[in-house]
Amino acid sequence: MVIRGAYLFVIAILAVSMFSFGYMFGLPETSSTTSSSLNYEGYVCISKNGELIECSHNLLYSNGKNMTRDYLGAGSSGAILNISLCNATSGAGCGTPVAAGTETFSLYTSCGLNSAQGTYGAIPNTPGNWSVAKTFTATCDSLEINSTRLTNTSGAIFAGNTFSVVTLQTNDQLTINWTLMVS
Repeated sequence: MVIRGAYLFVIAILAVSMFSFGYMFGLPETSSTTSSSLNYEGYVCISKNGELIECSHNLLYSNGKNMTRDYLGAGSSGAILNISLCNATSGAGCGTPVAAGTETFSLYTSCGLNSAQGTYGAIPNTPGNWSVAKTFTATCDSLEINSTRLTNTSGAIFAGNTFSVVTLQTNDQLTINWTLMVS
């Protein structure tokens, strides 16, 4: 009986060791052709008074990655629909977006350029692609903008973009169109 118990103990140790070894060295690689992965790509197009100025890729902040994880995993981050503009002429100005979201961003809070909820739109025939767009109308003169952020309803930053400085006068309109693609 003692030999049988020792035999079972050894088999159990071998089984656990083989499982542990197999688990440690048998995890799928991220580049596997048989698995799916989630990829993000996005760009922002800027138009002044209906005329396209430029389109450029945006940076997905680390917080944006966490928001995507939280929204997809737990539904807890809130809709990411708010568009903010940065005042390029303020003392601090606007920095180039960095993943940590720590760049200088002097938020406009007046002159018709306050953060505002954009319009969500799914892009037809392109699964996983959507846009968030907002047209701002200036109510002051000599407003310079060169950066935008996409945030959720509580202001947590998702992505950021810089572009050539745009100067607005009263009644000029600036359209920010975020296009986001998940594949």
